[in-house]
This record gives sequence, structure tokens and C-alpha cells, in this order.
Amino acid sequence: MTTINKTVKFLLDNAGPSIRYRVKKEILNDIESYEEEKLQSHIIKDKLIQEFIERQNSDGWIDEDFHSEKGIETAIRVLSEKGVLSHQFQIQKMLNELEKREDTFDKGCLFNVGKVLDEKGFGGSQLIRATVFAYAGIENKEFIREQIQSAIDKFKFVLSVDKIEDITEEYKNKLIFKDEVKWPSIYDLRLLAFTKTWRSKENEKIIISSIRHLIRLSPIPDIHVLKGHQLIAPASFCMHDFCPDMSTFKDKDWMIWFHRMELLSRLGIVKYIEELKSQVDFLMNILNENEGIFKKRLSHYYFTKWGTYIGLALEKDWRTEKRRMCDLTFRSLLILYYSEMHQGIL
Repeated sequence: MTTINKTVKFLLDNAGPSIRYRVKKEILNDIESYEEEKLQSHIIKDKLIQEFIERQNSDGWIDEDFHSEKGIETAIRVLSEKGVLSHQFQIQKMLNELEKREDTFDKGCLFNVGKVLDEKGFGGSQLIRATVFAYAGIENKEFIREQIQSAIDKFKFVLSVDKIEDITEEYKNKLIFKDEVKWPSIYDLRLLAFTKTWRSKENEKIIISSIRHLIRLSPIPDIHVLKGHQLIAPASFCMHDFCPDMSTFKDKDWMIWFHRMELLSRLGIVKYIEELKSQVDFLMNILNENEGIFKKRLSHYYFTKWGTYIGLALEKDWRTEKRRMCDLTFRSLLILYYSEMHQGIL
């Protein structure tokens, strides 16, 4: 039995309903309708899912800041990650309302900042809105297609940059982007990772070349956007170092790596970039040494607390070693599967 087969068996034997469902549906592409129905009935009872459903008003909206751990953005991210089908009534109502509230969905802390980031080419409210639909597997809407093209344009801009100093200047002891600069955020990476319509050979070449370039530019410092005298932080989470030294990782570094590498794997570009292949091989060696299981004792709230940026744990908690191993092993499996580097999945 190959290492990956052992990984799959461990998860199907030990994981909770969300991971078992996603392994069968997403990885093995082999699930009977009765089994899907049964697993969905268990998934919907998840405590975190129920908390979001209970916050919905009669329109399906959640009356919290859109871009917060209790708002619609996190709700749809969590429900999609947990494996709730996008046509489920609760998600559908959220998405319908999000589409309807075209100019008001981000009222609150994101409102002014989000508009500035959209206008200046760094991706703000409109990019996040499009990405939320992509989480649910939806991309056939004009406002989403516009943001996909904008994401491609940002990655294309990266290719024109020889060094970070060319696109930055200092302001009050902080680095800021110069005028006319575009730069990809974590939401651009997420949007492309969860959509397919952009995947022409030409666009794929742009993304491959751009990620290679980001590797050469890494580590990338914190860079702000300046509007008037206001410093605005773009969504640069996970976007600072595309070629880290994995042997030095602390727990938080692992979460950042898992998140970024899953997205890069979903882009279908890992096998074309040596530095990314080496990172996936590092992960594979860990699994090979542990019968297909990711056993490192990682513990950080970045894994278990869900928000707009953080959260990867699908098990109900990490109070047992087995649940932690199931979550980390599942994330490992996703990376191996989507990177297409390691075959042997039944």
C-alpha cells in the first residue's frame, strides 16, 4: 500500500464527517448519493455551522461586519470548507443577499478601506466579495469574471518588477507602494485557486512566471497603501515568503505554509516550479516517515480559530491527538492531490 493510500485509509477510518465527505467527494470522486445525504446530515449539525446559521436573519444575512470572523465572509468560507453543498438553503440565501447588496454589503469596518484598495489596484471589497462566491464554487457572474481578470493583471504586473525597491518608497518609517503599482493579495490567490474559467495556456504561463518571480523577490516586506495621510494594509497574509526554509518552521509558520501551498497546488502550477516541488517533497517525506500521517505536534490558534484569514481545522476541536492528526493529514492530502506530483490515490 502506497503512502497516499495509507493517508486516505487513515482519514476514512478516523476523521469526522466533513473530512470523510471531502475525501470521498473531492479526492476519490467516489460517493453514493445515499452516503452523501447521510454525511451532509451530520455535517450540518457541526457546532460552528449551526452558530452561523443561527445568526442569519430572515433574508439570510448575518448582521455583523462583512469582513469579520462572525460575518458572511467567514460564514461562507467555513460552510464551504466543512463540505456543506453550495445549493443548501442556508448558503444560497447568504449568496443571494450578498449579490443583491452590491453597494452596501461591506458597510462597517471594511467600507472605506475596501473601496480604496479596489480603486488603487490591490483588491478590496469587490475582490473579497467575488472570492466568497468562488469558495462556494460559483464563478459564472460578470462581477466575478471582472475580478478574475484583475487578479491575472496583478500577477502579470509582478513580472515587471526587478526588485521591491522599484515599487516602494518610505513614508513615516513605513514602506508604501508607489503610485500606479498593482500587487496581488491573498484574495487574488484564493480567487484563482477556486475558479477555472481563467485557465488558458497563456494565463497559466503568466501565473507560473509570476510565482517564480515572487519566489525570487521573497521574503517580501510589509508594504502599505497610502491614501491621503492614511496607511492601509492590503491583505498580504501568506504572501510574504514563497520559498521559506521549512526546517525552521514554528507552528504558526506551518499554518501559513499549509494555506498558501494548498492554494498554489489548486492552481496546478507546482509541478512546473522547482522550489514548490521541493516544498511538497519535504511534506511527502514527513508522511513517508509516519505511515502516511502528519504527526507533528502543532498547536496554534491560526489552525483552529476560523476567520477571514485563519482557520484550517475541520474536526470539532483538537482536544485529542487523533483529531489534530486528521486535520493536518487532510491538508497534506489536498496539497499532494492538487499538486499532481504524487500519484497512487485509489
